[in-house]
Amino acid sequence: MQNIQPSEVTANFFVLFKDEDVAIDGWISLEETLPKFISLLQEEIEYCWGAEYANMSDYLIFYIDLDEKNNLKEITDELIYQKVRVLKEIFIVVLHKDIEYRIIENLPLVFEWFMLYSQ
Repeated sequence: MQNIQPSEVTANFFVLFKDEDVAIDGWISLEETLPKFISLLQEEIEYCWGAEYANMSDYLIFYIDLDEKNNLKEITDELIYQKVRVLKEIFIVVLHKDIEYRIIENLPLVFEWFMLYSQ
């Protein structure tokens, strides 16, 4: 038997805190399931900012649909997450729930990050 392992799925990601001045960005593995991915995000936030900032119920997870570059589309369930995992280029944006904007042009740090890495 052949040992076949699926290739790792990675995404460029950006986490923006509620003050819109503090952020985390880089590359992250898109785990097999949404709960595993959320756990990985939580670990990343905890590592960078501390455990007091890593309550995932304080954040919403989005992806940028490259066909509609200005809008953030929320990842709310496993079905959407699995559709995102098969995209050619994946940009994940995690926003604190206190941030109301859902258009990246209204989020300067997100917009700059996206313009830098989407070229």
